[in-house]
Amino acid sequence: MKKFFVFLILNLICIPLEKSFGIGDKSKECLLIFFLKEKRDITTEISLNEDFMKNLMYKELYSTFNVGLPNQNIKFYYEINEIIPSISKEFYFPKRSTTFKLIEDKKYSQEILILDKTKKIDNFTFFLKEKLDSNKEKNYNSIGLGYSKDNYHLSFLSQLNKNGYIKKKIFSFLFGDDSLSESRIFDGQLLLGDYPHSISPYFKEKDLKFISLKEKEKWILEFDLVKIDNYELKEKISMLDVNLNVIIGPENLRKKIISSFLNESLKNGICKENSFKSDKDGQTYIFYSFDNRIKFKKFPTLFFFNKILNETFKISFSDLITRHNEKYIFNIIFNEKPKNEWVLGQKFFNKYKFVFDLEEGKIGYYKSNENNYNTFIIIFSIVFFCLIFVIGLLRGLYLRQKSSKINNISQIPYIRKEYSQIPENKETNEINQNYKHMFNKKNENQKNFKDKQKKD
Repeated sequence: MKKFFVFLILNLICIPLEKSFGIGDKSKECLLIFFLKEKRDITTEISLNEDFMKNLMYKELYSTFNVGLPNQNIKFYYEINEIIPSISKEFYFPKRSTTFKLIEDKKYSQEILILDKTKKIDNFTFFLKEKLDSNKEKNYNSIGLGYSKDNYHLSFLSQLNKNGYIKKKIFSFLFGDDSLSESRIFDGQLLLGDYPHSISPYFKEKDLKFISLKEKEKWILEFDLVKIDNYELKEKISMLDVNLNVIIGPENLRKKIISSFLNESLKNGICKENSFKSDKDGQTYIFYSFDNRIKFKKFPTLFFFNKILNETFKISFSDLITRHNEKYIFNIIFNEKPKNEWVLGQKFFNKYKFVFDLEEGKIGYYKSNENNYNTFIIIFSIVFFCLIFVIGLLRGLYLRQKSSKINNISQIPYIRKEYSQIPENKETNEINQNYKHMFNKKNENQKNFKDKQKKD
């Protein structure tokens, strides 16, 4: 119902949502691009935990656009920590396009990027990547949503802004219930050019708080306090990656959970340490799997507190365990080459709502209203039960009064219907008068007879 009203509002303010990977338009101020999550086979066909984890690690968000003339349909992945768009020769063939051209320094290329039927970028600038060997990590076409002082004008948002399709260099990903479409075909939308509260009544401007970036080249959140239950961790820097389907933790967290949460399981062989090499970045990661005999006594919770945003972000370990082939896989992984930072992905974005401002170099967060919501539920429950009590009381009084009336009626002598009605016609009245006269005369005779007997 919520999505229906949002969808209706969007139509009323003239944001036509295209059925394809199309784009809506709000007075040339913002764009709404539909995206999908890359579907990988992580179910029954994958028997090895390493292969399973390799496929589970990323669920990339992508949209498909036509490039060049004649059109070549290309899948683009969104990378929030890259700046310049890139296209690989593995998926795009420059010689087949009549509109392909190299920029003078031959470092970058230009093409026509067709956004939808009415929108296109004639001089879409991108980096053309060579085709990689199959033995190496995978090659991707990407749309960068990052910031750079040197190549700022080459970013995707800058090119959209230059062509007049967006007013501000702002973006946000809308997942799940925050999605602005009822369509089940897509997994969400990328809003470009404006804040979510500008087009959706379910985002409140008063709830939006900002934190400035220390390094504008990457989207990084710095927390004031990070804890696992009551144990404080030193690592407070977190990079955000919207494609990451797990959490990458620092080495100190690994040591802590090995000594506490995983200690007994590792000793008795129920828990095992594994590793895999990522196809995307070529790095080796450590992860932990559990035998299905394991019984967790307690799930620890991660707490990330930020003073400026005035929020404590919580992630429970119970939300980070996936079942596979009669085993459980722990979804916090660790780089084999220890790093002192976190990488938070979709587990974080799905729960908390963020918006990114390239122009001012800041991250916006719509503060959670869980407390207000809980207060509302409590007040509503009290009012509801009071209402039920009043209705019950009134109903009881009504039934009591009704019962009293019935008792009063039952005390009235029963009168047969034919004697309870008095006919109004003249003939019937005369008969009744004669009958009354005869009845009175009979009573008088009986009285005289009794008096006579007493005298005798």
